Amino acid sequence: MESLKIGLLISASIIILIGYLRIITDEKGNINLNNYRLTGGVLLVCKGIYTGTCDLIAGETSKNMQSECIIYLGVILFFIGFSLQLN
Repeated sequence: MESLKIGLLISASIIILIGYLRIITDEKGNINLNNYRLTGGVLLVCKGIYTGTCDLIAGETSKNMQSECIIYLGVILFFIGFSLQLN
């Protein structure tokens, strides 16, 4: 059971990282490093999650909506992983 919990938490971390990297890249796949010196792009990620949620509610398919769904999946896996009881 312990290995299942650890595997679930590691996969959740990787999934969240994939969603984060999809949000911070531009159309060409480049990352503007000047935006990430102090904040790590936190505001850009928050804006991307907000616009992705709005697109999801509106029923539109966009890059931010797909990235936001990936991040939400990782967060749900974290909740499941931390709620598993170890005997």
